[in-house]
This record gives sequence, structure tokens and C-alpha cells, in this order.
Amino acid sequence: MSDDATLLTAPGAAFELIDTDLRGYHCRIFRHAPATLPEFYSRLDWRADRDFLVYGGERLSFAATWARSAALAVALHGRFRIGPGSRVGLALRNLPEWIIAFLAVSRLGAVPVLLNSRGAAAELVHARDLTRCALLFADGRCGRELARTGASPVPWFVVADSAASGADAERDAADLDAARAAGAGDFAELLRAGADGTPPEVRVGPLDPAMILFTSGTTGRARGAVLCHIGTTHAIHANLFSGALVGRRIAARLGVPLEQLAARMPQVSQLLVFPLFHTSGVHSGFLATLARGGKIVLMRRWHAAAALELIARERITQFPAVPTMLWDLVHEPLAGAPDCSTLTSVSTGGQGLPAGLLAELVRRFPNAVPGTGFGLTESTGAVALAVGEEFLAHPHAAGRVLPTAAVRIVGPDDRLLPPGEPGEICLRGITIMLGYDGEPEETARALDAEGFLRTGDIGYIDADGFICVVDRKKDMVISGGENIWCAEVERVLLASPDVLEAAAFGVPDARLGERLVAVVVPRAGSGARLTPAAMQALVGAQLAAYKVPGEVVVQAAALPRNQLDKVDKRVLRQRYAG
Repeated sequence: MSDDATLLTAPGAAFELIDTDLRGYHCRIFRHAPATLPEFYSRLDWRADRDFLVYGGERLSFAATWARSAALAVALHGRFRIGPGSRVGLALRNLPEWIIAFLAVSRLGAVPVLLNSRGAAAELVHARDLTRCALLFADGRCGRELARTGASPVPWFVVADSAASGADAERDAADLDAARAAGAGDFAELLRAGADGTPPEVRVGPLDPAMILFTSGTTGRARGAVLCHIGTTHAIHANLFSGALVGRRIAARLGVPLEQLAARMPQVSQLLVFPLFHTSGVHSGFLATLARGGKIVLMRRWHAAAALELIARERITQFPAVPTMLWDLVHEPLAGAPDCSTLTSVSTGGQGLPAGLLAELVRRFPNAVPGTGFGLTESTGAVALAVGEEFLAHPHAAGRVLPTAAVRIVGPDDRLLPPGEPGEICLRGITIMLGYDGEPEETARALDAEGFLRTGDIGYIDADGFICVVDRKKDMVISGGENIWCAEVERVLLASPDVLEAAAFGVPDARLGERLVAVVVPRAGSGARLTPAAMQALVGAQLAAYKVPGEVVVQAAALPRNQLDKVDKRVLRQRYAG
């Protein structure tokens, strides 16, 4: 650890570390972190009248948000007996109601199930049924998708988008009508039903499930990663720890006491563009900002010019985003641009920042500290972080390992590798998932007997304790910040009777990071039916839009194969990289 980190985690310090074997193996945890989400909520000032949520023309204070979550919790408990252990699906885009529903469900000790709000009908139904949701909330688009599947086996409610206007509002109204015709109830009515009650007091344990997030794999089907309460609260605390490190370094550079600097700072305000069903959205975006007493500003749709206007108008201090969005920001004209001088943090995660983009960010936002992180859904977000001067000095690293995480690098034979030698990155700590819901075999493959999570990422730890990721063992493409599992796309393509072979893979793209390409080989007699457009439509009908290949190549020749008779994607990437 750095000297600043050592001071912050020393005995008696705000982020004091202690040892525990709570999970059956050695873990380091923060002594002062809450053990559960209900305990975390109890420490916050919910009486505050300052803004907490901003969306379009809607502004909700902390007090109003907590009151609405209480009303919803009363209705869920009284009408549907939602309580500890119940699963409730959230199939909503980034809306205030998503956050209200999450608070309501988790304060009842129930488990929010974070469905991919960009998913197609089959994906939503699979996730809902896999996790045995007792109830579900949906926005208009997801409501329309679910309505196509017929009657719901569980009660469900739809949410209107208050920021939609024009054609978007008309489309949202039509989608809501379709969902209601299929039996969906109204979210607003449920809020009114519980307005006069008080939610029950509940007890949950540190290792009880806190939420379920989805991640796909080589089987091509989404799996539900079950995250526990103490892992979630430690992910929040680690984010606060990172902020304290940055604060110490800024205060030292300015030559002022940290307390004096903190008193001068405006309310933390984050422009939250990561989807809330991502670990970056729910943990680093929503819950960490809540812990700081900050303000969350939501956007209906990404647009760089509109984002700059929001940053200026709402005095945004934090902007975490995928590289695609950061490229968009730096390419917006400087002349006449809004004043974004309040921005003190610009960060990313999951993809490295190209050197050119990092330089442009520093030039465009000179007051903002750049940062990056490394983590997975299964690790409850970041297990390594690099910010400010550390990041600028190690731009190709994914971050310095957090003090609550243990990392080891192993070779193909599971032999422990020395520093500097690349191998599979394995993680252990309090934030690692409990397992994949209802899939003990997949859990056993992911978590070894000592509690280490196999990440599927290839990398090494350098002499300064930074994780450097060099490749992915798993067959996955990261495009525009979204994880696309090639097996999932290939499964859909191969289901077509016209397709003999199919391979999906990523090629470099300056804006997206990677662009998804699919190569298909037609069966004899398929004729003109098998076209690139037809294949894209096939994927789009079953999977989220961002999983549709940007390019589909139809070729008569068989796909190249290696000595193990597996499709050689290395050859395909070289062939189609241009």
C-alpha cells in the first residue's frame, strides 16, 4: 500500500482494517463498515431537503426519496408479503423509480434482482424465471417485451418515463398500454396504496443475499451472481476509501488540512450514465454517491452536448463513464462549451484508456482527477483502483490492489506465478460473490476450494502492486462498455436452420474499444435467405440490441480451425480487423 493508504487504514483511523474468517477463509475488512444494507441506510441522514435525484424536470430530495421507498415497502409487504429472502426483479432503465424500488426492496430484507433493461423478451424471461422472482417492476420498453411472452407467472408493475417527450412519450405510452393489457399493474398506484403505513423492521445477516446481478459465460446463457450484504457494504466503503485517498493527495498538493478542504467542497454530484443493472452503476454510481450524501443526475439518453450542459447546470463533480462516452465528450467543440470547472473526477473501468484519450481528458477537464479500476460483477465491483498521479504514472495498469482484496496469478497448471509473469487473475476477499444462483456446478468452476474466484482475465502484478490486464481467457467482447459474450451470439446464429457454422469475435474500434463481427457459413440449399441483414435481425429478435453484430460476413468456405479442431478466432480477427 502507499503511505497515504497505510495512514487511512491504521488502527484507530477512519478505514481501519481488521482480520476475519467470516467467509471461512482469511479476509481483511474495514472495522467501521456497516455489515448489511439496512444498517448502511440507518446511518444516513434521510431528513435532508437537498437534492438527491434529478431526472428531466423531476427533483427528489433525500427525504422525499426515502418517503417514497417507505410507501412502496409498505405496499410490497402488506399486499404481496415481500420480506427477507424474497426476490424482486427490476427491469427498468435508469429512472428515479429504479432507485426507489431498490431501496424499498432491500430495506425489507428482500433481494433486488437487477435485470438487463436492454434485454430482449427471452433474456428477461430467462432471468426472471432463473432467479424465481416473486414480483417484477418494468419500464415501458421491458413491459412491451414481457407482454409479448403472454401472461406473467408473477405480479408485475410498469413505470412511466417522466422525461419522455414527443415521439418518445408516444412510444412509452403505447408500450405501457401493451403491458397493462397483459396484466401489469401501475407503479404509481402501488405507491399510493402504501403512503400511510410504516415498513416493518427486518433483520438480515452479513452473508445473506443482498442482490443478484447477471453475467453470461461460455455457455451463452446469463447467470445470476448472488452478492452478499457485507460484500456490498464493503464495495461502498472501498469507494469511500478511494475518495479519501484522492482528498489527502489534493489537500497535500494545496498545502491545506484535509478537513478544511472537505469543508470547502460542494455537494458530491454524479452524472450517472452507467446502467444501474451494472455493478459500476449500482455500487460506484448509486450506493457510493448515496453514502457521500451526494446528488445523482440521470440522463434519458446519452448525448455528449447534453451531458456537458448537465455537468455545468447541475455542478457535477464526478463523471464515471465508458471510453466511448469520454471520446464523445472530448470531441465536442470547446468554443462556446458550457463551464465544466466543477468536475473533479473523470473515471472509467472495464476497458483501458488509450493514451490519446487520457491526454485529451486532462486537457479538456484540467480540474478533474482521472481514474480507473478493475473488477467484475462477481467481485461486487472494483478490487483495484488507480487515481490521479498514480493513474497518470501507470496509464496501462488497471489499478492498485485494494487492501481488502487478495490477488494471485496462476498458470495453466494452477501453479502460482511470480510478479511480472502473466497468468489467470484470481481474486479472494469479502466482496466476492456467494455463487451463481441455482447453479452449484458453475459456482464450483468459478470458485476454488480456497475461495479464490477465477476471473478469466490474463494479467500480472507489477513491482508496485498494480494489476495489468493483458488478455481475456474468456471469449468476450467489450464494446461501448458493454460485455458481449460471443457464445451467446453464436448460440442464436447456430439455431437458424440456414447456418452451418458461426463465429463471433471482436476487432479493434477507435470509438467503441471493440466492434462485434460475426462470420457465418451457410448450409447447402439455404440460397438467398442467409444474408447479413437477416442474421442481424435474427440476433436482434432474441438478444439486446447492443449484442447485434455490427458486421456479419457470409462466406462459403469453412471456418479456420486449430489443432484441437476449434474455430481459430485469432485467424478470423486478423482477417477481418480492417
